[in-house]
Amino acid sequence: MWTYIGNKNNDFWIWTVVFDKDYKYFEIGKRDEETFWKLLNQIPTAKEYHTDGYRVYENLRNRKKGKYNCTNWNEGLNSFLRSKLAMLQRKTKAYAKSIRALYRALALVFIRWNLLSTL
Repeated sequence: MWTYIGNKNNDFWIWTVVFDKDYKYFEIGKRDEETFWKLLNQIPTAKEYHTDGYRVYENLRNRKKGKYNCTNWNEGLNSFLRSKLAMLQRKTKAYAKSIRALYRALALVFIRWNLLSTL
């Protein structure tokens, strides 16, 4: 999910993962392999990974590409986050002033709505 910090020229991505529908993870960074690997190292190993067609997933083993039910859970999480945080809503004046503020805001939403992973 795209967002920006400070101004629209400073874009960041919130990478989200839904693991077995009950466990959710996120990482904030650029839209690159470095951020992807940071996130992948946080999540448990899965039999298969459902992804969209973005190029950084190409080296992922046991990858299923396409809009399956599993990717819809992740899209649902993104929609939920947008509804709870004004700084993530489209066409709004709210935005994160720093990456630290964005992490804190996301962490508070995960705590408040019991989205934290306990694996």
